[in-house]
Amino acid sequence: MTTADLLQRILEQLGHVGARCPELRFGQLIATIGMLAEDATGHSLWDVEDADFVAALERFAGDMARRESHRAESTAASDRGAISASQPPTATPPPRHVS
Repeated sequence: MTTADLLQRILEQLGHVGARCPELRFGQLIATIGMLAEDATGHSLWDVEDADFVAALERFAGDMARRESHRAESTAASDRGAISASQPPTATPPPRHVS
């Protein structure tokens, strides 16, 4: 995949994730994904390859989709007066402070 293809994929995915997380400012979104990429690669964001950034972005998008799905299931279950059969959400660590 070329750099231009990766960039296009990143921009498209950022649009989808940004729509799912309207409470995040753009810088917060990039910082969060950058930290995920740094954690996965052991490199600073400056040295993270585009493909690794895409992988972190897709992991983040998947997490957001699962959270939305869990929220929808919980809401539907409470509307029916039932208890959701899905597993409880796992705790996520607080964001790392980057200086």
